[in-house]
Amino acid sequence: MFRQNRFIMHERYQRILIAATCIALASQVNFQTYTPGFILTLSVFLLPVFLYFNADLNPLQLTAAIAFASPVFRGLLLFIGQDASVGKILQFIATDMVFYLSYGVLYYFLYWRHGQRNNSSFLLTIIICDYVSNLLEVSLLTGFTDYSYRLFQILFVAALVRSLCSGLFAILYHYFTLMLRDENHERRYYHFIWISSSIKSEVYFMQKNITEIENIMKNAYLLNQDLQELAIGQKQKAMALDIARDVHEVKKDYQNVIRGLGDSFSDEQNEAMPLADILRVTTDYIRESIKTKKQSVVIDVHNHVDLVIPSHYYVVSILSNLIFNGVDALDHTTNGRVRVTVVDDGSDILVDVSDNGSGMDDQTLGMIFQPGFTTKFNETTGNVYRGIGLSHVKIIVEEQFGGNITVDSTLGKGTVFHLTLNKQKLMQEVTA
Repeated sequence: MFRQNRFIMHERYQRILIAATCIALASQVNFQTYTPGFILTLSVFLLPVFLYFNADLNPLQLTAAIAFASPVFRGLLLFIGQDASVGKILQFIATDMVFYLSYGVLYYFLYWRHGQRNNSSFLLTIIICDYVSNLLEVSLLTGFTDYSYRLFQILFVAALVRSLCSGLFAILYHYFTLMLRDENHERRYYHFIWISSSIKSEVYFMQKNITEIENIMKNAYLLNQDLQELAIGQKQKAMALDIARDVHEVKKDYQNVIRGLGDSFSDEQNEAMPLADILRVTTDYIRESIKTKKQSVVIDVHNHVDLVIPSHYYVVSILSNLIFNGVDALDHTTNGRVRVTVVDDGSDILVDVSDNGSGMDDQTLGMIFQPGFTTKFNETTGNVYRGIGLSHVKIIVEEQFGGNITVDSTLGKGTVFHLTLNKQKLMQEVTA
């Protein structure tokens, strides 16, 4: 866990450093307008692009780094060129820093912290961020005086043009990469994969249950044989034989269902999938499933593994079960978050699924992997909400991927499931 966190934090800081450096350099392409010290720069074209393609980075951290790098770089050039007094240069640096910090705070509260995000809200947000932050910067430079209609026009037009150019560039580039996929077909394809994964997992456990059914049938037959030697009624003797016959019929029906589902969802119809696509399929489907009831839940994915997996349906089942559990734990949590991290650990792949939800007590922790245990039921009807269950997740992880699953949880703070999956077995077809 600590090793994963260090790796993720290092990679995140690298991206923040790159963003701050690029925007600091872009800020040198500028022209002054309205009042001394107030400039319109190329950097604000780049800032929304970085925010769009680094949606997992906290914008407060990103803009704080930019607020330090860009104005300081500008201040050094002003000092070297002796273009203004020391007091004025410090004022220009301070107001530049306020601009970026204001932009980050507005973006965080208006857009990033919300679970449901779309391109329309992104464009509207960056226009507001640009306009308000520029207005605040000008106000600081003029001492909150000398407002005019022309000032508001300049600031609004600048915010509108810059935000539309950078926002449309980011969005068009994103859709260009998806040009060969129709959005509706892709959604249906993802839904099919998710459903297929659920069915394949159920079939897997139905096949394992065949042995249990055969044991019941065998024991019922042996019981009938033993009863033949006892002085009891013929009705009781026949009952054991009837049980054996009925179980045999159940077994045949069970096998027919398995055979039918197996033909419809055979392995030959499924191509191997990259892990990145598996994560995208799973999280996109879950976001779509919960968007009407849990709009404040954010699902973050941090994947640092490039791996193609043949038996992707079992991985989808494992991940969806753990993520849905995390979402369910956020029922009474504001700003809920489920985070999935995947890291390469040599011969193994390490996966963590964490949430900041209600957590579990020691008694629940001791039972969550037991067959039949669940905390999900309708309090009115008593009906149990059933997925494949954590006990089945544990079996798939251990039997098919040579791994293990553990859990850490603190009541009232959240839960983390730790998965270790053998990389070699992930790259092979599973065995029934």
